[in-house]
Amino acid sequence: MPAAMRPDDPRHTTLSSPDVDDHDEKVAYTIAGSPLRDSYARYQYAQGIENNNLMASTENYFLNEDALQEGSPQGILERGEDAALPPLLIIQGTADMNIPMSMPHAFVESYRGAGGSVELEEYPDMPHNFILRVGKETDHALGIAKAFVARQLTASTVATPAD
Repeated sequence: MPAAMRPDDPRHTTLSSPDVDDHDEKVAYTIAGSPLRDSYARYQYAQGIENNNLMASTENYFLNEDALQEGSPQGILERGEDAALPPLLIIQGTADMNIPMSMPHAFVESYRGAGGSVELEEYPDMPHNFILRVGKETDHALGIAKAFVARQLTASTVATPAD
């Protein structure tokens, strides 16, 4: 999400090769499965439930609390940063033990409040990253994702007709 919301930030555009030089880093849309939308709040949540593995992985990735707050997509919205808000689909299991469902709900409200278009597809009793497993919920989620992509492609074709 930070890369989608901050496409001009050099921290998200450090890769370079002849294949990507001089390309726009903006994304047309984003699909996120069990995404981290509020890194700082999730870290505080992990501390509160004493989830040492989640705390350690967060600390290893972000290194310090300032980075946790600065890189938080929810924080980007709350701070009113000038952020790109591509259409977004979130696929989220309600039994994800990495976050309470209040976090995706707050993010959806903030994203919409900032002018972004977001769809939240909740899957009851599904755990974190359930979409990586074979099953009817995964099949359904993939169908939702395909329909979302088709809508985005149709919208971009209508918005930018060919010469």
